[in-house]
Amino acid sequence: MKNVLRLFLILPVCLPVLLNAQRSTFADRFILGAHYGYSEDFVSERDILFEREHYTGLKAGISLTPFLYAGIQTRFINARNYETNYDQYYMAGVWARGYLIHPHPKEDRLLNRVGAFVEGGFTMGNYAYETMPNSVNRYFKRDGNWYIPLQLGIEYRVWNGLTLEGGMNLIYNNGGSWDQQGIAYLSLGANWHL
Repeated sequence: MKNVLRLFLILPVCLPVLLNAQRSTFADRFILGAHYGYSEDFVSERDILFEREHYTGLKAGISLTPFLYAGIQTRFINARNYETNYDQYYMAGVWARGYLIHPHPKEDRLLNRVGAFVEGGFTMGNYAYETMPNSVNRYFKRDGNWYIPLQLGIEYRVWNGLTLEGGMNLIYNNGGSWDQQGIAYLSLGANWHL
């Protein structure tokens, strides 16, 4: 928790430096995005001891510089295991995305159709699980859980302003070990850059 607090103390100092280093005005662009992800795990046979999760992520944000965006996000999760039916959970919070290559360069809209990004954030929600002795997760609601999501992905511009996105999502939560508390899933989505 100390490292998270240090990050929030360092960010206000670094932000003006990042803003002055770029040649663009604050809030020059707006982004709306959505993605869908799926994760499944099973022991021995797929339909006997299993767990399944569906993730729907929504986000909105503004540009801080030409290659850095920040905003708000939410994820809705439907999860079940072999003993339970699907139940709904959520997580919501803030995010920041840095583009290594931007799919919408201001200088030339005909080239650079592919982009690459790294995204991180901080969310809170009611999604919780524990690993049972048979290695299958049991999902339950518990308010106040915190999460640190990280996404690595690529975007492809299909139309002026519209991109398709593929990403690897890694979510660390509650300060436990990655094996006991980590979440990982692949996602497909779309973004609208205004």
